[in-house]
Amino acid sequence: MDAKWRQVVEWLLEEGRVEWTTERPSPGSEPEARELFISVGSRSEALPPHPRMLAWKLPQWTRRSVRSTTGAVLLSAEALDAFAQALRAEEPGGGLAPLRLRVHVHTIDVVCASLLAAFRLLHASWPEAAGALAEYLGEWEQGHTETVGDYERALGTVFYASLNLWPSETARPTREVLELMARVLETVHRPAELAKLPEALVPLAISRRLKADEFLYRAELSRAQLVQLDIPFGDVKDGPVRRVDALFLSSFQDVTVLRLLARGDTEHTHYGQGFDFMAVHIARPDQSRPWHAFSLNPERAGTLSDLAGALDGLEGDRLPDGTPRARGGRRFERQPNDYSDPWYSDGYASPIGRATMVAVPYSGTRLSRRELWEFLWHEFNVGRNVHVLRAHTLLGRPFLWRGPAPDAELMSRGFRRCDLSDRGAAFHPAVVNSFLGATEEADVMHYEKTAGPHTARVSVYPNRLVVVWVEWTRKEAVSLYALAQEQAALVEGPAVWEFESLRGLAPWLAPLGPERWLVYGAYRVSRGRSSMLDDSRSMQGLFHALASGTVPSLEKLPSEAAAEGRRVLRDSAGETEHWLTSTGGARIELLIEEEERGPLACDRDFLLFLLTLGQRYSAFETSRRMAEVEQRYRTSRWQSLRPARSVRSDVMLFTNSLWHTRVSEDPDINARYLAWHSLHGMQETVEAMKDQAAELDQYKRDQFDRMVSILLFVFLPVSLACGFFSGAQFQDMSPSVGIPGTTTGWVIFLGYTAAFTVLVFGTVLLARMMNWRRR
Repeated sequence: MDAKWRQVVEWLLEEGRVEWTTERPSPGSEPEARELFISVGSRSEALPPHPRMLAWKLPQWTRRSVRSTTGAVLLSAEALDAFAQALRAEEPGGGLAPLRLRVHVHTIDVVCASLLAAFRLLHASWPEAAGALAEYLGEWEQGHTETVGDYERALGTVFYASLNLWPSETARPTREVLELMARVLETVHRPAELAKLPEALVPLAISRRLKADEFLYRAELSRAQLVQLDIPFGDVKDGPVRRVDALFLSSFQDVTVLRLLARGDTEHTHYGQGFDFMAVHIARPDQSRPWHAFSLNPERAGTLSDLAGALDGLEGDRLPDGTPRARGGRRFERQPNDYSDPWYSDGYASPIGRATMVAVPYSGTRLSRRELWEFLWHEFNVGRNVHVLRAHTLLGRPFLWRGPAPDAELMSRGFRRCDLSDRGAAFHPAVVNSFLGATEEADVMHYEKTAGPHTARVSVYPNRLVVVWVEWTRKEAVSLYALAQEQAALVEGPAVWEFESLRGLAPWLAPLGPERWLVYGAYRVSRGRSSMLDDSRSMQGLFHALASGTVPSLEKLPSEAAAEGRRVLRDSAGETEHWLTSTGGARIELLIEEEERGPLACDRDFLLFLLTLGQRYSAFETSRRMAEVEQRYRTSRWQSLRPARSVRSDVMLFTNSLWHTRVSEDPDINARYLAWHSLHGMQETVEAMKDQAAELDQYKRDQFDRMVSILLFVFLPVSLACGFFSGAQFQDMSPSVGIPGTTTGWVIFLGYTAAFTVLVFGTVLLARMMNWRRR
């Protein structure tokens, strides 16, 4: 390092000469007599420029298209020379009087601007590398990270790695950081050299740190949220948007380093262009609240101009410590709200009013990381720009009927019998006759009641199981995100019981299964009026929300593999997709051009949903009641002789036409039917129920055989003993006299034997006829 740069570094580090402070000035305040503002301060456009306010976001510099504070310093040669003369005039020895540098946090722009300003004050000239440095930092400050060089050798990344290795505990940068930047300015003379520093200038510790950053970034991706967002091009409501890859990440790494790595990361992005939007949560041990930064790649079109104001409104009127938040004058003319920490936007200083970053570097936020990310997801969700032309939704839920006979009770409440067989033409006749209520002998009876826009139906099964399902059609267009929110509110909340068609029915229904409604819907989506329909995780998450009735949020986003597994069928034209989940399903009709089609009525997809829903909970109820029977058998010795009438009808339901591996000759219907079975684990349920029935039968056989053994080993000895003692009175007679039928003793013996035979084997025959064979 030559003498000039050594003097600059020592002068900036000397306590009595230069005072560094990061305390922010009040909005509108000006520098004092011996003070320089470096990248801080605010000033109205109506006021004349101040020569010692060096911040590129001020109106006096944005009008001159300055892109960094370092560039503003280079354009202030005359002001700095005049300031140096004033400082020398106050110092008798000819040196510079003590001064104060009021700076922003130690960014690369702030440190380089401070070094160049000090060089000008001390030597009245610029170093040879000043122009190249200003050009490089202009690209860096504007966020054009694609042009600032290789990650492991670029000036920006080397600088921030040095800050992490040699952090400062005061407002003054450390000696190592200042000396590193001084050596760079002394050695490098062209912008290309700043994009790829000579190896001799980069300390070995920094090289190791930069190589490790790549591995840390890859590791942190495993717990990040990778989604897609729709960023508006302008501030016009319902205007055009751009869909970009977004990264929601929590990390201890510096935000600038993360931004540089993420924007070049095409491997983990859906569109293969790197992450255009980043929401970063950075935990800093020296602060009570971690930093949050939101950035949009300036190389991509889009605006976040109203985001800072929206986040500021979420904060409320209190700071994190509970004290009132002070509000003051606006820093920028285009600022939409009164200035109030923590949120601000770099875009307020832009002449075109476009925001590229919102961050919280000062007092921290009251909102958690999850709250902030969910807010961004809500504001820029891809489903806000996807239009659903029509929606037909069905909510179903199983119950146990605990009232009087359901037929009479439902009739008294305005329900009427309905026959659904005309809608099941594609099903096998056995399924139609058993399930769709075609005859009075059907296994399942259906009742319906229409009130307002909703139609309520109750399907009564032979084992006290009833399935209540409500359907309605929405004819007006709505966004995909709004529809999913509306649907989730009905599924999770009590609002469904307020429907006129269901009032008064709740007292007779005992909840069975999940405490929520299961949803199935058919939706027509306009490709022409939608911004984009792709296979991204964000879009798959919305389809999954429609199919399951859950709120579309970051917590509910399925993985790509899980979402692909739920897509059961797509027709040959690609116009219809079926999405199934364990709690519901969805049929998505994609229209290239809007056209008049038939209504989305209760078609075979809805009947499949109702069929499998009844099967699922009938199986569960049958299994439960069989377990109760088994428990009674195991706790009562004589229970095995009683007939099991309590589960006979349940088992019969699954031995007739309802329980088929195929329900139709249509392969598409069977594909969805088998998909329902797979999602509900019905094959495992059926096997478990068979095993349970076989175990129960075997247990009853064992109990029966044990009872027969008791009869044999109790009554046979008694009969033999009675016969023996009855014939004992003839023991002195000749054997020829004791011919059966000629003496009273042998008659009594044979009588006991006959009674024993009738009692034992008659009991066996009667019990077998009344008990397990009857089941």
